[in-house]
Amino acid sequence: MNIDEVINRGELRERLDGDMQLFIELTEIFLTDSLSILDEIENAISEKNFDKLTRSAHTLKGAVSNFSAPSAYEAALQLEIIGKNSDADHAPEALQRLRHEIDLTTEAMKLLAKEETL
Repeated sequence: MNIDEVINRGELRERLDGDMQLFIELTEIFLTDSLSILDEIENAISEKNFDKLTRSAHTLKGAVSNFSAPSAYEAALQLEIIGKNSDADHAPEALQRLRHEIDLTTEAMKLLAKEETL
């Protein structure tokens, strides 16, 4: 996997002021929290609770923005918009895309955490 295809490393380095320890700490939190947020999104979709979908997608969007992961950000934004528009038809496909992007992002984060610098 090419980390730089998933994470904008230069933007991330600037955002975290090059602090690798901070990146590792944030990564650990994200790896745990993102799973529960994805579950919340899935539940919101199955319940057709569009307010909950909007909030949860917005939360995940903010979390991935901290890691400068543009594709995951866009996928979360798409679900946030779907929630705002109460668009049940497109939500399952958008959730699949988001899960895929989060998987790629977490894999890239784990690989980056093994490196010595951002």
